[in-house]
Amino acid sequence: MVSCGVPPNIWTYNILLDGFCDNGKLEKALGMCRASKVEDAWELFCSLNLKGVKPDVRTYTIMISGFCVKRLKQEAVALFRKMKEDGPLPNDHTYNVLIRAHLRDGDKAASAELIKGMRSFGFSAEASTFGLVTNMLHDGRLDKSFLDMLS
Repeated sequence: MVSCGVPPNIWTYNILLDGFCDNGKLEKALGMCRASKVEDAWELFCSLNLKGVKPDVRTYTIMISGFCVKRLKQEAVALFRKMKEDGPLPNDHTYNVLIRAHLRDGDKAASAELIKGMRSFGFSAEASTFGLVTNMLHDGRLDKSFLDMLS
């Protein structure tokens, strides 16, 4: 692209970041032996401002999701806080990614706080979040109050 005079934009970088964070599928497709490309995605994410490209809500959500998939929840939460402080503001997908990560790790208190925050912005749970909550209700890991919070 660059050699043809077409500078990459945030859409281009989002595609690259999504590929790096795609749960290890990129590594398999390319035959790489590295366990994770999230580090490469993080390096690219951190360089965006130097490239004159401002991360958007999708960019942040891709990185937060990548961290969650690799069980780097502290990094995901730190980036979520930075996003809320510096902008852009998180959207429903961003909240849902973090809610699911906290629920999977059994952190009910953090999940409940995120649900309250999501609802205060007028966002609602995605089908995958409802599915996870329903499964956790069924096997006794959650009580009905979580389903009530989402509704």
